[in-house]
Amino acid sequence: MSDTQLTMLSRLEAQTLQSFIAQVDAWQYTHGEKADTVEIIYYPEDEGFDVFNAEPNHGLLKRNRASLFRTEILAWGAGQLKQLQGWDNSKTVNAFAVSYKDGKFGVAVDVAEKTAETVEAVEAGETL
Repeated sequence: MSDTQLTMLSRLEAQTLQSFIAQVDAWQYTHGEKADTVEIIYYPEDEGFDVFNAEPNHGLLKRNRASLFRTEILAWGAGQLKQLQGWDNSKTVNAFAVSYKDGKFGVAVDVAEKTAETVEAVEAGETL
């Protein structure tokens, strides 16, 4: 065992990964090969997501139009983000990304408690 390299995850990363694995299984059952690749990346600076999947053109059918599967991925990502922020919005999400590709999973989660200064800036409408 001492020669084996383990990938260490925080509890929050492990919980997020566990939820993502279950969701990918559901998507594969529902959407088949379209779910062979699923990647969600959150950008905290503009509160936006990049979403990729195995659909042609990453699910974009036309400009400003998304497939049903892509909207399901976005909805799951938004739900996870809300959970990471805390239902009372007491946490700041600095990083959130999950990936399933070539049969392998990846996760990155970085969450911090909001400070009084951060809360005041947000309430005042300032961007940090």
